[in-house]
Amino acid sequence: MEKPSFVIGNIAKGKDLWNRHEEIKIIWKALEKTSVLLKAPRRFGKTSIMYRVYEEPLEGFKTFFLDTEGMAEPQDFLSALITKILSDSKMRSKISAIGRWIKSITGKIDEIEIADVRLKIKDEIRKDWKEKGLDFISRLSEYDGKILFTIDELPVLIQNIKKKSGKESAHDFLHWFRAVRQTPELSKVRWLVGGSIGIEHILEKVEAGTKVINDFQIIRVGAFSIEDAKEYIKKLLKNEGQIKRLPTSIIDKFLELIGAPIPYFIQILAKESLYEMERQKYKTLNNEIIDKAYREEVLGPASRTYFEHYFTRLKDYYDEKSEKVAKRLILEVARKGEVKKSELFRLFRHLSKGELKDEVFIHVMTDIENDFYVNFNPGTNSYSFTTNILRDWWLRYYDLVEG
Repeated sequence: MEKPSFVIGNIAKGKDLWNRHEEIKIIWKALEKTSVLLKAPRRFGKTSIMYRVYEEPLEGFKTFFLDTEGMAEPQDFLSALITKILSDSKMRSKISAIGRWIKSITGKIDEIEIADVRLKIKDEIRKDWKEKGLDFISRLSEYDGKILFTIDELPVLIQNIKKKSGKESAHDFLHWFRAVRQTPELSKVRWLVGGSIGIEHILEKVEAGTKVINDFQIIRVGAFSIEDAKEYIKKLLKNEGQIKRLPTSIIDKFLELIGAPIPYFIQILAKESLYEMERQKYKTLNNEIIDKAYREEVLGPASRTYFEHYFTRLKDYYDEKSEKVAKRLILEVARKGEVKKSELFRLFRHLSKGELKDEVFIHVMTDIENDFYVNFNPGTNSYSFTTNILRDWWLRYYDLVEG
């Protein structure tokens, strides 16, 4: 029986990754034939799913995991990737060309620290990373099985490359990466790439276009189903709070406050509710305790770190004018609950004062959707907050913007 525990902000491993079997099954089915781009808003459990794919590969696959969020150059990406392969003794023994390649740079790998190897490789490939990177990866064709590289936060890497070296460098990396994936000799190499920010927006900023990712099969990670969420809440509270019997009203209260059942938000509310239960010296939960924990703790100043990135990341997306407009549009949806697209567009034009093109509105609203601030309902042609918890947080701390 699964016994999930609190892993707020960290990778959920083992029993803590709750009921993502179907998503993982779909990913592996796609990886049998092609590479996959896994898309999800931040805090949906994307990285945890990717890590499970890495940890428990299908038979015949050799897997590697790489988090690129802290990288800022193509050379960072390549040196980290190459070092991962070199760290695996079985890979070195099965691909003789790899051993010869690395000896030409570092000497015997057994006599040198892996961290030093990575620095030496980065220095070696700095000037001609495209040619040397492709040369190294091409040697993987010697391997007699399939290889899967799991790459987390690729859009952030692209954004970081652009910041440090300009959009031309990011553009070059994207085209190089696609060329690697299309190399016929590497037909047994797969890539599972993830991103929690809108990659289309990043591609537009570096003027690369979606053609650089059109070979990926796109798979989206959504919130839990209501049924899965209810079972998850039961098991989480039983394991962390020793609450064996949970009335339906308690579970309904959780879902009412949170909105779309996202495991990250469920954990935050569960954790704070159990703390409040202990403070009041109760042995079980009731709706009053949960509501108090939500209003005073989850939305309280001490918990701002849980949500602050949803606000600050807009500064990374846009210039100052577009950022201000985006925040005001989000606030409008938060204030009204549901707003027609045409009404938001009129507000956009009013705020931009002719300084932003009309098509920027569509880009902004798409990015906001990708980050799960709001959801678009084509039936009513309107936007609304899907996560009640984010709406309440936005209203509490940022209902100051006028315009």
